[in-house]
Amino acid sequence: MARLLLPVLTGLLLLAVLADRITRLASASLNASAPAAAADTNRAAVARGPARAVVAPVTLPATPDSRTPTLDRLARLAVRQELIRYAGQTYLDSLITTTDSVVRRWPDRNGEPLKVLIVEGAAPGYAPRMAGLVRQALDRWAQAGVGVRFAEVRDSAAADIVVRWIDRFDIDRAGQTDLTWDQLGRVRRATISLALHSTAGAALSDPALLSVAVHETGHAIGLPHSADSNDVMFPSTRTSALSERDVRTAQVLYQLPPGSVKDVTGR
Repeated sequence: MARLLLPVLTGLLLLAVLADRITRLASASLNASAPAAAADTNRAAVARGPARAVVAPVTLPATPDSRTPTLDRLARLAVRQELIRYAGQTYLDSLITTTDSVVRRWPDRNGEPLKVLIVEGAAPGYAPRMAGLVRQALDRWAQAGVGVRFAEVRDSAAADIVVRWIDRFDIDRAGQTDLTWDQLGRVRRATISLALHSTAGAALSDPALLSVAVHETGHAIGLPHSADSNDVMFPSTRTSALSERDVRTAQVLYQLPPGSVKDVTGR
């Protein structure tokens, strides 16, 4: 009987620890606005090679954590086990690699949508229909059932995500997303830049613009690149349709609490 109860008790403990961690992170978010704002002066954009669409992350320095070490270690272990469980079905391993073992996403918002400002014009060749392509991209992620919704706003101060167009990039890419997140892995702001022309000056077609917009929106909600060319999050994206792996990766990401998955020894 004891052997039968042990796995059950272990599972209940991990669930309790995860619930405790999520509660603590939600509570801590009330006091996180000042550190997140301070990070804006410490940006360190990272380009990842000649990809068409890349993320340029922004991180904050770590701060002392007062949580109970034993509970924190168990919580991180539980998250690592979840990542291992879904390793073959998602590309979250790419996120863990590029963020130094940090689960990075927008914090839970109790149903409140992410506010998006679409800055129209300001680039040669821009047409109003292009804003519609961005709205399509937002809608595809919203309809994927990942728990993220969007609402368009007109005020930049109120925006969580800002989308703007440029003529072209100096290197071989058609889009870029700059993220700001805090030391607990909670994304605070995203800026999406979309090019209207290739680096060589050729105008991008509407299907190409839509593909890049869907890809960059994925980055804006926290997704990393995928190594599978069938996924919309493949670096040189060739599709605007979300794959099953795209959807599953986003769903799993938003089931995990943001933050480091290293144990207290740094492993």
